[in-house]
Amino acid sequence: MVAMARTTDRLVGAAALALALAALSPATASAHEISKAGVYRIAIGWLYEPPTGSVTYVGEPNAVQIFVDKPTAGNEIGDPVGDLNKDCDHPDLQVTVTFGGATSRPLCPQPAYDPDTGLGRQDEYDAAITPTAAGDYTFHLFGTIHGEKVDHTVKSGPDTFDAVGDASAVEFPTAAPALGDVAAKVDRVGARAGDAASAAQAAADAANRATILAIVGAVLAVVAGIVSVAALRRRPGA
Repeated sequence: MVAMARTTDRLVGAAALALALAALSPATASAHEISKAGVYRIAIGWLYEPPTGSVTYVGEPNAVQIFVDKPTAGNEIGDPVGDLNKDCDHPDLQVTVTFGGATSRPLCPQPAYDPDTGLGRQDEYDAAITPTAAGDYTFHLFGTIHGEKVDHTVKSGPDTFDAVGDASAVEFPTAAPALGDVAAKVDRVGARAGDAASAAQAAADAANRATILAIVGAVLAVVAGIVSVAALRRRPGA
């Protein structure tokens, strides 16, 4: 029994060590699409997309996460490339995000590594974005890596990165309305308010016209009265 307990302890310890090493490994998280640009290895996906099958949700701040490495002999990951996009006025790499027929402006992925504290990965670059609709997204990465041209487009899918999910599936106790529904309701309310304002303006214009006509009628009546009195005075014997 003692030997079995020791064996179990060793297995648990080995499993814990394996998990710790996996967390510290330079390998990219799962659900990232891997591509090549010359001698460089690129991985791209969502920043917040845990490897446990969790979903990237609508309305949650996220980022396009990019890893750039230079493989070496016997090492698929290789050396991190950490000297890109030092100046976003003249970025080496940019990325656009497309959903349906809408495409974002070019985003500048920021280096995740902080040389002052030593925190973060030297090969990681993140472009912040908050998805506001559920469904499939497409990333287009373009630019250069040390003179090597990059022009790569990838769409969410089972072999790349997650589609964006509706957060109502995990909201409790009351699911918040979807952002698209809120926007549609705001548009409808705005349209109704615009119609009401137009109707009020039309009524005001009509009232103003009626007032002007009444004033003109009153003036004409006074003028007609004056003319009549003047005519009576000019009659012989008046």
